[in-house]
Amino acid sequence: MKISEILKNIRLENGLTQKELSERLEIGQATIACYESGQREPHIVNLIAYADFFECSLDYLVGRTDDMGNVTVGAERARGGVNAMSADERALLGKYKKLSSGAKQKAAGYIDGLSEN
Repeated sequence: MKISEILKNIRLENGLTQKELSERLEIGQATIACYESGQREPHIVNLIAYADFFECSLDYLVGRTDDMGNVTVGAERARGGVNAMSADERALLGKYKKLSSGAKQKAAGYIDGLSEN
């Protein structure tokens, strides 16, 4: 698999838009779009930011292995990486992001009601 496909897939698997990932990694959204379309190859500094954020190996990101690797990243380097959440939390967040704004308000109200009990 090409780097461009891997970067796009890992973003989508974690329920992030290019804009959201751009903000988290402090990399321009246009740059991320170019990486994902194959117009540009990522700089090593940006690949490291991806690896830290998604808590995977550089080998995984560049297609040298199908195994994400057993990577431990310091909290200050991860910039609040998605893997700080459990798989269930990431899946729920992905579903939430797909809701309309009205449905998001209803979901928030339901959650508030549950947490009061």
